Amino acid sequence: MGLFSKIFNSKQQKVVETQLGSFTLVYSKKDNNIWSNSNSELSLSVRGTNAEPALDQLDFLNNIDLKIANLSEGITNRFMDEFNEADQEIDFKNWQERFRMLSVDVMIIFQGECHWSITFQDRKTPFAHFNLFIEGQKLTDFSIDT
Repeated sequence: MGLFSKIFNSKQQKVVETQLGSFTLVYSKKDNNIWSNSNSELSLSVRGTNAEPALDQLDFLNNIDLKIANLSEGITNRFMDEFNEADQEIDFKNWQERFRMLSVDVMIIFQGECHWSITFQDRKTPFAHFNLFIEGQKLTDFSIDT
């Protein structure tokens, strides 16, 4: 096999069917494997082995809508706090009026507690993405990407 064949040869992507749909292995280096499902409006990603996504993380995502609904008031308050701190106008009563979810990423489940994040897109400024990090049911960190 020639040098260019080695460089430009595309590998067959690993795809696994789960209860949440097809997950593709999008990153794999040593023991760090990330599986992603972007078949719907909401992109989901989990860790796993080289062969399959982590089952406990898939189980966590199984009722993600309910988990987010339970955190909804806290998410709204967090956005309002951040906007107040930045002296920005608060023109929403709940986060869904101004933001839409782009992705949910499960990082790890440790001692029964999930560490995960949600990425939101600002409907007014579509190039601004807000990342909210969650440990269990506690909103822990917030970052903005533009």
